Amino acid sequence: MSDRAHDRRRLGLRTFSVPGAAAGPAYVLLHGIGLSHLEFTGLARELSASGRVIAFDLPGYGSSPRPPRQMSVHDHAALVGRELERLDLGPAVVVGHSMGAQFAVELARQSPWLVDRVVLVGPVVDAGKRTLRQQAVGLLRDSALEPPKTQAMVLSDYLRCGVPWFAAQSGVMRDYPIDVTIAEIAQPVLVIRGADDPIADAAWCRSLAALAPDGRALTIAGNRHNVLHSEPVATAAAILAFV
Repeated sequence: MSDRAHDRRRLGLRTFSVPGAAAGPAYVLLHGIGLSHLEFTGLARELSASGRVIAFDLPGYGSSPRPPRQMSVHDHAALVGRELERLDLGPAVVVGHSMGAQFAVELARQSPWLVDRVVLVGPVVDAGKRTLRQQAVGLLRDSALEPPKTQAMVLSDYLRCGVPWFAAQSGVMRDYPIDVTIAEIAQPVLVIRGADDPIADAAWCRSLAALAPDGRALTIAGNRHNVLHSEPVATAAAILAFV
C-alpha cells in the first residue's frame, strides 16, 4: 500500500466524483463542520454541466470514520491536497462552505499549484464572533429558519457526525485565522453569502473579500447559511460567472 493510500484509509477520507464536461474545469467541494458531501448534491449537479466535480466526506464526517487523532485545518488541507495530486485534476476551482472555507483557503496557501480559483460560501469564523458561544447562537438562529429540506439534511449529517467530534472540531474552527491566511493566497477569491445568513454576515464577508489580493463578494437574496443547498442554481450561476 502506498503512503497516500495508507493515509487516506487511516484518516478516513472518502472521495465522490461526478463526471462532467471534459473540456471544463474541475470543481472541488469542501463541506462544513458536521456535514458531508450530501450538502452539495444540487450544486454538484449544476456544476457538472460545465466540468468534473469532486466532493469528499472528510475524516469524521458523513460516511467517513472518525480519525485516530484530532485534525487541524492544516491537516485537512494537506490530506485533500494529496488526494487531488493522486487524481491529477490540474488546477481546480475549490469551493468551501462554512468551515470548508477554511480548508479551501489553507489548501490554496499550502498547494497553490492545485488551486485555480477559490469560492468561499458562508465563510467562518467572523473575527468579531470568535467564541464558541457566539458561533452556537448563530447556528441556532440559522437552523430554525432554513428550509425544511435543508434542515433535514443538516440534522441527518449532524447525527452521523456526533457530538464529540463536532465539539472537538469546533475548537479547531474557532482558532483558524482565515482573515490572516486569505491575504497570503494569490488566487482570485469569490465570497458568497445568503442575504439572511446570521453566521457569515455582510460586513464580515465584504471585509474578507477585501483582505484577499484579488477578492469580490456576492449576496444571494432570500437564503441563509446553507445557501448552496437551498439555492443551488443561483449558487452555481455565481460560481460559473466567476470562473
